[in-house]
Amino acid sequence: MRIPEAFFPLINRVMRILLNSPLHALMSGSVMVVYYTGRRTGKRRWTPVRYLREEDGVVVCLTGRETGWWPNFLERRDVELQLAGRRVAARAHARPDATEHKTLVLRETLERFPADAPYHGIVLKRGQEITPTQFEQAVARDVVVTFDLHPYGRP
Repeated sequence: MRIPEAFFPLINRVMRILLNSPLHALMSGSVMVVYYTGRRTGKRRWTPVRYLREEDGVVVCLTGRETGWWPNFLERRDVELQLAGRRVAARAHARPDATEHKTLVLRETLERFPADAPYHGIVLKRGQEITPTQFEQAVARDVVVTFDLHPYGRP
């Protein structure tokens, strides 16, 4: 079941507080906070996101094309992450058309977090399997954002 959009401002604040607290371990194995400066406004922004670790020094997340934060990273930009209880520097890059990479990340995300399916546009009834068409549509609607921790050190 998808949480109604109206609750996200409150949930996001609670997640940011939790992930910056000594209780971060409750969620920090799969949720991080991205801190960045808006490319047009110059304002400091933040957003909590579900993440996966890839190869050495790379963290990835998927977000819907309709969200407003990922276009800030169409060109590689420096960010800070609250990741696994630590604030770390990273370089972010959004790739809306990286179909092969999005497919791999979405497959792993849904294997590890099946309840996230509605956030990728996949609505299933109990016992129903994701169809290839639903999966393809989810890949098309999502954007993969990579966070390279390498030049900066690993958390």
